[in-house]
Parts: sequence; C-alpha cells; structure tokens
Amino acid sequence: MRWVVLQVIAVFMLVNLPLSAIAQDDVGGNTSGEPVVTGIHEAMYVRAGGIDQWVQIRGDNLANPVLLWLNGGPGGSTMPETPIFRSWERHFTVVMWDQRGEGKTYEKHGDSIADTMSVEQIAADGIEISRFVLAHLHKQQLVLLGHSWGSILGIHMIDSAPQLFSVYVGTGQVTNLPRQLEAAYPTLLELAISNEEAMQELSALGPPPWPSRSEYDRIEHWESELEPPALPPTEEDQQTWMQLPMPEFPQYLDDGEEFSYRLLGAAMDKEDMPALATRFSVPIVLIQGQADLLTTTSVVREYFDQMQAPDKLLIEIPDAGHNVIFTSRESFLEQLLTIVRPMAVYAEL
Repeated sequence: MRWVVLQVIAVFMLVNLPLSAIAQDDVGGNTSGEPVVTGIHEAMYVRAGGIDQWVQIRGDNLANPVLLWLNGGPGGSTMPETPIFRSWERHFTVVMWDQRGEGKTYEKHGDSIADTMSVEQIAADGIEISRFVLAHLHKQQLVLLGHSWGSILGIHMIDSAPQLFSVYVGTGQVTNLPRQLEAAYPTLLELAISNEEAMQELSALGPPPWPSRSEYDRIEHWESELEPPALPPTEEDQQTWMQLPMPEFPQYLDDGEEFSYRLLGAAMDKEDMPALATRFSVPIVLIQGQADLLTTTSVVREYFDQMQAPDKLLIEIPDAGHNVIFTSRESFLEQLLTIVRPMAVYAEL
C-alpha cells in the first residue's frame, strides 16, 4: 500500500489538476483566499513517543468537531492533498499528522528512528498526538479517521484509549490484508478480461495463497489499476485548488514512504483486526468503496458483523474502490456530514 498517495497524485496529474506544495511556509494558507477569524491554521512539531512529530491543524471554526486523519501507506503523508479537502475545514477542525517515518517527521529524523518503527509504537504515538490536540484545542474527544494503513492504527487506538474518541471512521479498512487480497482474486480475474497484461499476470499467479510478498504486491498493483477511476472535478475544485500552480514535491516525501514501507510492510501483513478486537466502547462508522479489492469490502463486512459497539454503521459507496476518500470526495463528505458530524456534536453536549 506504499503507493496510495502516489497513486492519488498521479490520477489528478493525468487530468492536469495541480496540487498544493507542502512547504512549511505554505502551511496555514487559506486556498479560498478568505480570511479565517474564528478558526485555526497552524502547524508545528509535537513531542510524541520521544521524538518531534509534525502536526497540521486547520479549520474555519473552533466550535466544530475535531477530526484526526490517520493516513494510508505506511508512510503516505496526506498533507500534500490539503487543498483538495478545503471543504472539510468548514465543518471540522482537520488534523493531519506526519507519523514517525513519513513527511516532515522523516525529514527531521531520517533513518535514525529505524529501530522504533512498529505498529504498536506508532499507535501509541497517535494516542499521544490525540491527547495533545484535545488539550491544545480545549476539547474532550475527537473523531478518529483511519484510511488503509491508518485504519490499522485506528483500531489499535480506539481499543487502547476509547475515552479520547467520539466516533471511529474506518475507510479502506484493513481486517487481515493477505486474506482480503486473496478474496479479491476471482473478481480481479473478471475485471482483467479487457486487459491482456492483467489477465496474463493474474492467471500466471494462480489462485491464492501465494508463496511470497512479491505475489501479493502484484495483486495490490492490479487492484489499483482496475479499480474505478476518480470522479471528475467539481465546480468548487475548479474555482479553488485547481487554480494553484503545479508544485514541486520534496524528496523527503518519497524517501519517507519507502523507508516506512520497508520497515512496516511485513508487520502490516501480520495484523489481524478481528483477532485484536471486536468489542468497542466507541461508535464505529465504516465507509467503504463498494469495489474495494485491496481491503476487500466483502471481508470488511464480515468483520463489521463481528463488531460490538454502542453504535455501528457500514456504508458502501458505489463505483468506488480503495481510495474512495480521494476519488469520491463529495460522497464521502456527505457521509461525514450526515452521519459522523452529528454523532460527534452529540458527544460534546
């Protein structure tokens, strides 16, 4: 899953849609050009897990619920996509965090933290970051959003420190990644009928299980290639972030993603969410692309059925895949506004 952010960036570049730069000086800018009086636009290093980690906090109104986004990857900083999600900042105070081994946190520490890279350590970091954000913004709880790799961290975090979170939102939810990829194989074969290269390679791989990680990497590759494309840009897109110049992406973004995947890829494959936890004291909302064949939705549904929580809901967005949070952004935001935000507001009463 190391290619998640790069895949999304490539999709937008193919249709000539520029993204914003991640330069530190740019953080805090308002892509609409409108002043923010009641909100917050700031970024800083926060001490967590014994190291400084980069945190960005943006929103138009501090009275809104706080949402902490755990990005995919591992190592896939979401901060380059900040302007694309400008509309979220009207309804939530959105917190993005460069985890140890990625983004500006990797830029600061480099490979020196290699021996600390583990799922457990980064989940513990996430709890510290959550506590900082709550204290900094004078809030009691926040919405925790985990995408793909981030959904592994999310389940660990709500299991360990549920009192910090009003709602957990999982998307591209990892349950057991090898099993999810294996479940996707028959559907991938059907989709590959019109793609000769895909059909040849998938047929040569044969049915699961496969003998090594390289075969699973090829399944991930074809899932990415064959999943539904991104929806066209909206009118708001055209009037806001699409007007920005094409950025240059700092080398530390790629370096951090490669570093993180090298050290965490095998650990990610061993994560088994149903074995970790099925009983939760936090409401759970899972928003899946119906056509997700990486964190395959049929397997997510099995995990959802095992979950016990104060409230739970599984939403499947049609014609969307693993990166539904990027490729169907309006539909995803609609679910956040109609389902998640009211739950978060109620928890604050």
